[in-house]
Amino acid sequence: MKWVARKPKTKPTSAESVVEKIAKIRGIKDTTEFLNPTREVLHSPYLLKNIEDASNRIIRAIAGKERIVISYDPDADGITANTIMFRYLKNYTDNVDYIYGERGDGHGITEQLTADFDKDMNPKRAELNKENRRKVKEADLLILIDSSSNDVEMCKAIKGMGVDVIVIDHHAIEEKNPHVLMVNPQQDDCEYPNKQLSGAGVVFKVLEVMEDTLGQVDIWQFIDLVAVGIYADVMRVDVPENRYLILHGLRNMTNTGLVRILKGGKANLLKLTCSDIGFTIAPLINGVARMDEIKLAIDILLEDDDKVCMKLRRDMVKVNDERKLKQKEIVKQYMSKVDDSKKVLIVTDEQSSKGFNGIVAQQLSERYGRPAIVGRIHNGVLSGSFRSYNGFKFKKFLQQFPNEIEALGHEGAGGIIISESLVGELEAYIERHMPSLEDTEPTVIYDLEMHVNEINEYIEAVQRFNILTGNGFPKIVVRVNGITVESTDCIGATQETVKIKTFDDMELIKFRVNDQYASELGYFDEIDVIGQLQMNEWYNFGKKEMVIIPQVMLEDYKQSN
Repeated sequence: MKWVARKPKTKPTSAESVVEKIAKIRGIKDTTEFLNPTREVLHSPYLLKNIEDASNRIIRAIAGKERIVISYDPDADGITANTIMFRYLKNYTDNVDYIYGERGDGHGITEQLTADFDKDMNPKRAELNKENRRKVKEADLLILIDSSSNDVEMCKAIKGMGVDVIVIDHHAIEEKNPHVLMVNPQQDDCEYPNKQLSGAGVVFKVLEVMEDTLGQVDIWQFIDLVAVGIYADVMRVDVPENRYLILHGLRNMTNTGLVRILKGGKANLLKLTCSDIGFTIAPLINGVARMDEIKLAIDILLEDDDKVCMKLRRDMVKVNDERKLKQKEIVKQYMSKVDDSKKVLIVTDEQSSKGFNGIVAQQLSERYGRPAIVGRIHNGVLSGSFRSYNGFKFKKFLQQFPNEIEALGHEGAGGIIISESLVGELEAYIERHMPSLEDTEPTVIYDLEMHVNEINEYIEAVQRFNILTGNGFPKIVVRVNGITVESTDCIGATQETVKIKTFDDMELIKFRVNDQYASELGYFDEIDVIGQLQMNEWYNFGKKEMVIIPQVMLEDYKQSN
């Protein structure tokens, strides 16, 4: 692994504070606004195309006691976005219900309603879709959230049954859908400036407009769900509006289910950061969805009784633990099929699952340093998921393939459908036209370099920036030199975490590795490390005291010169 110092946008001076140095390195002009944005960064919801018409249609449905059905999409953004809408509507009407589909069956209303699949192979889906169709037929208004902008034919069929359809979404629009009233910032003539708003964010904007008329509900009670939706869906966090919404949500985490998930994950509720969403909330919600148990996630976010949430969380953890083991086996199985001489990894398996294709493609992409496509060839068609690497616009690249192909979703993560007969031509197209990947050695970029004795001078400033990082603003990474090793230990239930104790009043930790990681390090070895610097706080029940110790979450290490 190569270690490269980040090239600063503006060269800092030695006299500046650590905060000022980081701001210059990352090109932040207004540090105060970046770290603590105010409501002034929020855009008017009325800039969203069709938002007034959609809001007024929902209000008319409430006033007329019409039957409203909302459609849950099976990922963290879809689940939080629908929960916001469902909880909000329950303040005004009892005539609201929801439908959902499992992650393994795919996204969108078409997959939730279709009867065109082998019912004997999937009796659970057959029963669920049958119930979904019943609810939709009996509805007056169907609200499709975080999906279905491109489900044109199914929306036409629903409209033909006399059911009005509203789509509240944020995904790219591949074809016009004249059968729905759509609120989606990706529409060509939509003036809303923030194209990085997630489904939960767009729902929040719709509620803003509705409350300008109804004025009875404080919609900011849902800001924790908004924050989880935006962050879990990997929207850009350098966008001021997104930063405000996520930070406000972290500071106002009140949903009973979310709080229970955080408590179960031993999060510090008084000092929540984006990592608590990224490593505690989102994996649990997405984990049960990948195992086709989305109802657990829906139930916990709609539940107000903490005792019930405790049981639901335990059930979710059990399912997610099963997911981890299954995912580990799938990745191992697929790695045996990888041809790492290719510019893009294309791996297919008859038993591949829609619920796992994306996450497996992501792991393969990270492991081999290039885009990956993972899916299943069935009835002459390859369908699966793709993940890009290092910011390459892979969806656009795939869409330029001269033969018939469907590449949907985001630039770096989405779905692909192509005829099996064209796979060879796609591989040839990739090898011929994709930019060269001559240097496949992983590279880690660090922002600051320090000696281990200087850690305490840097840690507070680094943590301030790392409260909210992600797409568009990666975590502040540091290089720490001159660390003296005491011991290495493999910890955790799955023995996939290595902790390195040191003689320097700090510790090192590495996740998702085996027990051989750092096994060559011995007593008094001196190493340099690169990773994320933070203060680890935990309560030692044996000594009855709070332990506070600097910690580096490792990217890599090497022997000191």
